[in-house]
Amino acid sequence: MASRRSIGEDRAAGIANISRTRRAQLVAEFEGDLGIDHKARAKAIYEAKRWKVIKTIIVWTIALMFFAIACQKLWLMGEAVDEPFSDLNPMHDLFGGDQ
Repeated sequence: MASRRSIGEDRAAGIANISRTRRAQLVAEFEGDLGIDHKARAKAIYEAKRWKVIKTIIVWTIALMFFAIACQKLWLMGEAVDEPFSDLNPMHDLFGGDQ
């Protein structure tokens, strides 16, 4: 004997078989009935992504500027030395004794 399906199961199976395009149309109609503005929503998402890109560019620019300044300072410090590593004296640097 065949078992009978309930109406809820038929409806669930019917919703599962709707194509994605039709499902998107139904969702858009439902959201339109609720008063959701898709253009404003899409524009807000775009602006959020755009602002994130701008912030990333600003942060990387500042980081590169600090790196360039540090490299320049190290270069100038290296130019002031006659012989490389000749002024290193860890004992004097740590304890401040006379040479």
